[in-house]
Amino acid sequence: MNISKAKGIFLFSLLLLSATICKSQVSYFGSALLNSQKLEVFKKTTTLFTFQYTDYAELEKYDQAIKKTWTITPYKIIKPDELAKYDTLANYSFFYFDAYTEKLDNKTDINVVYALKLITPSKKPKVKEESVLATVNLFTDPNTNLLITLLDQQIDSKKNKKATLLSLLYNRSHFLNWSPGFLTGYLKQINDGLISSENHGIDYQFYNKIRLPELARETLYVPEYIKEVFSSKLALLPKSGIVLEPYPYKLKFAPYKTLDSLILNKENPVKYVIYTQRSEDKIISVYDSKDNRIIYQRFYPQTPNFEMNDLSEIKKVIVSLKQTELE
Repeated sequence: MNISKAKGIFLFSLLLLSATICKSQVSYFGSALLNSQKLEVFKKTTTLFTFQYTDYAELEKYDQAIKKTWTITPYKIIKPDELAKYDTLANYSFFYFDAYTEKLDNKTDINVVYALKLITPSKKPKVKEESVLATVNLFTDPNTNLLITLLDQQIDSKKNKKATLLSLLYNRSHFLNWSPGFLTGYLKQINDGLISSENHGIDYQFYNKIRLPELARETLYVPEYIKEVFSSKLALLPKSGIVLEPYPYKLKFAPYKTLDSLILNKENPVKYVIYTQRSEDKIISVYDSKDNRIIYQRFYPQTPNFEMNDLSEIKKVIVSLKQTELE
């Protein structure tokens, strides 16, 4: 993947991201950076984590989430307003929130991400070179999407755009697929992918042939935000017009705090769904807190709303795998 040559993307910050990263819930670019030695430079840094200001009320849980999965570099949690102190220093990498819009024909897609960035000296005097090592695709509220679109249209200065955008993302935005527990799964994918010097960004559909069938006798936990989003769309039929057979196995809806406690508890692992909406697309993922690995993912283009068919599709894979076992 040649990230630096991605076309048709308006950047609010200095992110250079290919559109394909949004077809995966978590993306990382280990092998793409390997030849430039940037990956080795990153492994010698201390990674600074920043969160939304409201997240610091749960700082202990976020710290627990990082400790559970992040091994590739030492880390430190800082406030967003502290980033400026480190921005010009060597030996640091950064996790921060950012956004960009992608224009295709007459359609504009909005992408909000939690990104891992490395800053290194450039060959040009007084110019820094920024490399994005990984991203997490976030499902944000409609008001944030609207304001990001307006920023694109109304503010000309790059400096003003960046300042306004960061204020929005760190202070006012609401991310539905975001919590300390969810962060463990995201970081596990990034940590292990970069350790292995791998790329991951175009994996539209994936399932674990051993772990997924276990859901036939286990409970699949569903975050309550999915229930709320689905309830607001109850009158809508699936885009295909066909309603599949319902999910027959155990389901349990859980609020963020309950699900976080279950995910961060090492003794009793759970499997849970994450639904990510990105403009007119969606990504359905299933994670296993046993080792925080993803065991199922499907990307649905031009089908943004959560449907019961999304769970039925998981059931179809489980049934297919169980039949294969019997043959």
